[in-house]
Amino acid sequence: AAVLTAPRRIEIQGFEKPRLGPRDLLMKVRYCGVCGSDIHLWEGHWNPPYPLILGHEFIGEVADAGGEALAWRGLEMGDPVAVEMIIPCHRCDWCRRGYYNLCVTDDRSIFPGNGAQYGCNIPVTRPPTALWGGYSQFLYVPENAIVHRLRGNVDWKETALVEPLAVSARAVKRGGVRSQESVVVVGPGTIGLMAVVAAKAAGADPVILMGTRDSRLELGEALGADGSVNVTEAREPVEEVKRLLGGSGADIVFETAGTPSAQAQSLKMARRGGRVVLVGLTGGRGLTIEPDSELLSSELDVRTSYLSAHAYQDAIKIIRSGRFDLDKVVTHIHPLREVDEAFRRFVSREGDAVKVLLDPWPSNP
Repeated sequence: AAVLTAPRRIEIQGFEKPRLGPRDLLMKVRYCGVCGSDIHLWEGHWNPPYPLILGHEFIGEVADAGGEALAWRGLEMGDPVAVEMIIPCHRCDWCRRGYYNLCVTDDRSIFPGNGAQYGCNIPVTRPPTALWGGYSQFLYVPENAIVHRLRGNVDWKETALVEPLAVSARAVKRGGVRSQESVVVVGPGTIGLMAVVAAKAAGADPVILMGTRDSRLELGEALGADGSVNVTEAREPVEEVKRLLGGSGADIVFETAGTPSAQAQSLKMARRGGRVVLVGLTGGRGLTIEPDSELLSSELDVRTSYLSAHAYQDAIKIIRSGRFDLDKVVTHIHPLREVDEAFRRFVSREGDAVKVLLDPWPSNP
């Protein structure tokens, strides 16, 4: 497994397979995606609990199971599965209300006041195993984890996008996208590209993508965006977006870039009475707005969307539909031992890198 031991320091370490409880599983990780959140943790943002195994965009198959687990979950050995990154406690008020992405578990082995999240806030010292992240050959799946069986033939590369697609599918739900509503997506990273896909799947029309790199914008159009605006080339990017929308702002704007400037732009691109959904994490950077002119007088509805609760099945359905050429999003695959090189490529965007996957088993098909 690739273990983050300090800021910008990852070590390959070996661990014993865990003893499984009656309803626990062990998943063989086929692929795990590199995410911008992983880079934030690698850089030391958010005070991660060292040492920990990074990785929350994983996909795999059942490798071992406790005595009751297969029957209880309706699975068989070798079944392909998607495991959600959130491990709800199922006890707190938020879990009982269905908002398990807002879980506030009282487990003191992780961040107080936060739910358990694979690859983000669970140290390798947490019992009963170290295998709490996807940068590993195996992943421990406790009884309270949420597991989705994947049916039929599985394209592992495309299905490795299920977590970021679920994040975007939840955002689309939070935005309340309806058929024929206009959408602007700010930021053509993986989450932004998946927001294009999820919005089109929900019936949005048109969908406009904003960003700074022509190659990403072209990819967004290949995935279904009806138009795009390069903010570094347009003299007035906001006005150009409005022009593409027939002169008015968008019904819904999804901000996925996670920068204060992108958030400020998003508020200006929504129509009067429109909705703005903030999705991108900023790494602690703040946003300054003028509420009277930018929010109140336009009666904007500003919402946030956090993680992927209740959206995995939507993402799986989109992948299974075959409507979108998601294979184009996965641009590079590195063996797990090349995690430093994978991070370098992801950060530098070398070779027009978009989604970079780590392969714990380099002989994967």
